[in-house]
Amino acid sequence: MVIKHNLVKKELEHIFSGADSMKFAPRTAATCPRCHHGEAFFRQMQIRSADEPMTTFYRCCNERCNYEWRDD
Repeated sequence: MVIKHNLVKKELEHIFSGADSMKFAPRTAATCPRCHHGEAFFRQMQIRSADEPMTTFYRCCNERCNYEWRDD
């Protein structure tokens, strides 16, 4: 006997995207590779296996730039 279940995919909630994603993020002294501004918002996430270091994501604090980069 085989029972099939149709799974319904839930809609993803984009918590780290959009204009306000870094609104309350902490700031740090980091130089933007694009405009060379000296301050950036940052957040850290574990995106690889647990024995690997966390990945740090940055967004330039310069409102004209808003460039995003990461540091593995």
